[in-house]
Amino acid sequence: MNVPQGWSSYVVVTAIPTSNLTNSPILQVVDFNQKVENFQSANNEKFYFITPGGSIKLSTQSTTVSFQFSVQWYSNIAVNQPRFLNLSASDSQPIIVPGPNIFDEYPLNSRVTAETRASVITIPSDDRFERAEPTKNLRSILIFDGPNENSTCLGTAYQLLNSNRQWVSTGKFLTIVQLQPLPYVMGSPLLIQDFENTKEFGEYRVVGGVDTRSIVMDASKQASAFSTYSPLGSTSDCLINITGTGTLEVYYGGITESKSNLIATYPASSTAPNLPQILRGVVRTYVLTGGIATVHIARYGYFCNIIEKNLNGFITSTEYRTNLSLLTPLDSTFYYSKEQFNYTLNVQNVDLSQNKSLQLKITNNKTDVLNVVYNSSNPPMLNTVFSGVGTEMEVSYSSPYLPLNAKKDGFYIDFTATKVKWSTAKSFSFIEILRRFFGLDYF
Repeated sequence: MNVPQGWSSYVVVTAIPTSNLTNSPILQVVDFNQKVENFQSANNEKFYFITPGGSIKLSTQSTTVSFQFSVQWYSNIAVNQPRFLNLSASDSQPIIVPGPNIFDEYPLNSRVTAETRASVITIPSDDRFERAEPTKNLRSILIFDGPNENSTCLGTAYQLLNSNRQWVSTGKFLTIVQLQPLPYVMGSPLLIQDFENTKEFGEYRVVGGVDTRSIVMDASKQASAFSTYSPLGSTSDCLINITGTGTLEVYYGGITESKSNLIATYPASSTAPNLPQILRGVVRTYVLTGGIATVHIARYGYFCNIIEKNLNGFITSTEYRTNLSLLTPLDSTFYYSKEQFNYTLNVQNVDLSQNKSLQLKITNNKTDVLNVVYNSSNPPMLNTVFSGVGTEMEVSYSSPYLPLNAKKDGFYIDFTATKVKWSTAKSFSFIEILRRFFGLDYF
């Protein structure tokens, strides 16, 4: 199937075996870059070809197959209403395509200019429901190595997703265009950043999905990295465990030479007291150097909210060290335990400007042990330890009535949770009764 220069074709193929079924592929589709997809069965599979074209090969052998296909032609592949994106090596936050206004008619079309070269990777769908059809629609998104659609096409966003690696432009420019007809592809956006920040990665991918994942990272020769993504910072990661060798760095955003957004560093051989750990932000990037390790991670933070052993960790707001404007008027982090723990909280940094407030709360079986609220007129003393014995701990950060583009520096708090013995808990309960009876408030 030949496609003229500047044109595109939309091909829908169905090939369903009806008898003498076989495990061998009956259908092979070859695209404009000679990339091959094989199918044992295909039901309305959609493909997009540009020049020089592609081919459909049917190999039925002794199998009876119901086969049909249709072709629609489009006389141009112009990048309509593109976003103009600029990348800098100093950027701490990668750019996500499509952008925040998903109601644009052409939300994916982009012209990218990098300071050095552009790195792009497809983010796997993070939806809890079946996403097979929108994921396959990523075939409609083409990535061109240059300033326009006449540049060399590296391939489709679907091929990039399955490659499990980053694609890099040969120069400063990258062009992204979605071919007609425009199918639904939300849920698997593109993550773009300057290659200066990712050039040391021997392997780099984005991890999605909702289940617990075990990611093997080989940094024996070059650094190994993966990122996770949460739209608008709506969900968290739970870093459960690290086994192996090397050192793992975690960034809120992408890796930066300045390390301005580095949030934690873990030697793989000695992480027990510091994990599990809730990690916030929109993009989180995990970089392993000097070893081979398996990183166990869960999405949505569930495993991190339950305290079962002594723990040294930290709590941050979603936007801490990101320089992002996020619509989160109330940002809360909870911890629960079946047994009593001695919780300590040490505020290291907090932004209380523009009517923001920070609440620290420890409860013991629904009874308040510590409940304080800080604001600009009543700021906390930094590097001061607050403690209490209880079964729940909550940190809430409120920022109501802010302008849409207002930046929030957020907060960072170190915390510990230490299991208490029965005698200690009993003594504390008695002191708490006295405090409440006499109206004393130590906090």
